[in-house]
Amino acid sequence: MPKEKTSFQGARYEQRAKRRKINRILNTLIGFVFALILFFGWQLIFSNNKEQETANKLVDENKKEKMIEKEEIESKENVNVESSENEKNNDDNKELEETSGEATVIEGDPNSNIIQEIVNPSWQPIGTTQSEPHVTTFDKNSVDWKEMIDAISYATRLSPEEMIVWFIGNNGPNKAVATISTKDKMHHYKVYIEWVEQQGWKPTKVQQLRNRE
Repeated sequence: MPKEKTSFQGARYEQRAKRRKINRILNTLIGFVFALILFFGWQLIFSNNKEQETANKLVDENKKEKMIEKEEIESKENVNVESSENEKNNDDNKELEETSGEATVIEGDPNSNIIQEIVNPSWQPIGTTQSEPHVTTFDKNSVDWKEMIDAISYATRLSPEEMIVWFIGNNGPNKAVATISTKDKMHHYKVYIEWVEQQGWKPTKVQQLRNRE
């Protein structure tokens, strides 16, 4: 005959059943908590990534805006510089052409170094303190050199302080030619002069150059 369960054995069985039930509940709770941790962790990571992307996008947009502003400013500055240079060139040309008489202006060949050539019949000898017979002297400390500078200044409308004299040399009997630039080296000229007896040096021709020769 089978043995009957004692009250002690029944109590142990019930305890085991309760433990299994409690373990199932705990495992379920642990799984739920773990699922919540994963969910909120993923939300946090996704939110951080989204915020970072938004921040990066704002930084990129700011950089683009600054670059556009910088390009616009540089473009305006270049336009202003070009406009100023064109105005200065026009002013220089007008100064060369302004005389009491009619000046002949010949445009240079685009392939040459000459922008334009000016001959003015109203140019006069500048006067002299030298006696005849005159001897051309290319000594920078001589009176003749100073008077040649004065003739060049008269023809170009540039004061001696506003010009750089690169060269003055012989161009034939009682004739000389000079290459000069403005102080900023933006404009270059070749000036031809000749000696008029007892009256001094007289300009005969001015060439505006693209580059100093």
